[in-house]
Amino acid sequence: MKHDEAYELLAALSLDAVEADEREAIEAHVLGCPRCRSELDALLDVAGALGNSVEPLPEGLWTSISSRIYDADDDVHPMPSLATNVMSLDTASPRRRRSTMTFVTACASVAAAVIIVLAVSLTVESNHVAKLQRQLASNSYAAAAALSAPGHTVVDLTSSTRQSEAEFVLLPDGRGYLVNSQLPALTSGRTYQLWGLIDGKPISIGLMGGKPTSVTFTVSGSKPTLLGITVEPSGGSPTPTNAMIASGTVTD
Repeated sequence: MKHDEAYELLAALSLDAVEADEREAIEAHVLGCPRCRSELDALLDVAGALGNSVEPLPEGLWTSISSRIYDADDDVHPMPSLATNVMSLDTASPRRRRSTMTFVTACASVAAAVIIVLAVSLTVESNHVAKLQRQLASNSYAAAAALSAPGHTVVDLTSSTRQSEAEFVLLPDGRGYLVNSQLPALTSGRTYQLWGLIDGKPISIGLMGGKPTSVTFTVSGSKPTLLGITVEPSGGSPTPTNAMIASGTVTD
């Protein structure tokens, strides 16, 4: 399966909404694609959080969220193009149309799940509603939760001049989140890529995009002794092609 086809079906896969043959093809692609593996990890985190809370929603919460979202419309940046050959639904094959519609439905479900998980985790006090609005604007809810979790580790990635460029929080189960970033925006066609030094070898953890704001990843197996960031061509690289622009030691 081609990269674009697999990427647009990741959300559906995270909700178990794909057919068996499509699942095998997507999983085979994800094994060799750092970008898709990172995206799937993030989607699985959201899907796994569904249904974990039964607290009632505060009165007027959705009105507050809606107004916040519409007020922020002027700050929304356009979504970068991920595909150069996009087939319309009218000319696509029946299977292609079905996959596309499944993906759209799955994305809508995941997006709704994010709002629900954020909302039901708060109490009815108005100051908590304000906190939710800030978290929706900064995409920092998961990172904030990780910072309060037992056994977490904070890793500060600094440049050769000891300037802090990015900060991550790692959990004992291998999950990690970007806490903050001072990395400058890259030009089109370039991306930041996160690496972990495991057994003396740099292993790709995932892509961070050209202007990192929200990054989620999972490290399976051995814990890395160091995290590092390089600038790579869009789509990432299986091994670093440039020197680390920032790195930080992972302490116990």
